[in-house]
Amino acid sequence: MTNKSVTVIDLGIGNLFSIKSALEYCDFQVTVTFDQKIIEDSSLLVLPGDGAFNYAMSQVKKRGLFEVLKNINHSKKKLLGICVGMQILFDYGLEFEKTEGLGLIPGNVIPLPSSSVSGKKLTIPRIGWNPLIFSSYSNSWKGTLLENNSQLDEVYFIHSFMVNPLNNCNRLADYIYGNHRITAVVEKKGITGCQFHPEKSGKIGLKMLKKFLNMDL
Repeated sequence: MTNKSVTVIDLGIGNLFSIKSALEYCDFQVTVTFDQKIIEDSSLLVLPGDGAFNYAMSQVKKRGLFEVLKNINHSKKKLLGICVGMQILFDYGLEFEKTEGLGLIPGNVIPLPSSSVSGKKLTIPRIGWNPLIFSSYSNSWKGTLLENNSQLDEVYFIHSFMVNPLNNCNRLADYIYGNHRITAVVEKKGITGCQFHPEKSGKIGLKMLKKFLNMDL
């Protein structure tokens, strides 16, 4: 049995079975918990989530995890945020009301554009598969969870809001919707966020999870 372990932070939102199964497929022992002590003692963390930013943050605080997660920048940990779990890594979100996030990556979370660059109405939420591309500010994925992937690999999205990083150096990958560039992957000092669901993106997503789990800090 593997002695490699990863902790999935349980906020009571999202399909925890899917992410647990995907991580176990990567040959890791998975603990799903909101126990503060277990999370503090874990060096490898995954923060999944679905739904609204403000509800996700209310669950973070309700479960006593705000300070634990907010201070993760000062510890030797790796953290992967998925979907809303990625969004709450930022300073604040504007879904329903302005809500404070964890502030681990500078920036905010704003609505997806409702129309294309040419003025055509876009379907919101965006649900479906999109190919990843380099962001305008990155031309290499070496050393990141995307290292073993290629541009135009397709992953599965479902979201109505998008992250807006303050520092473009934190953007790893984008996708195009209505000819707008939408941030798909961010990274900052061991903290990574995916707007899409790698656990629902087949072999492409599993390749990313394996790389993240086995990356050095």
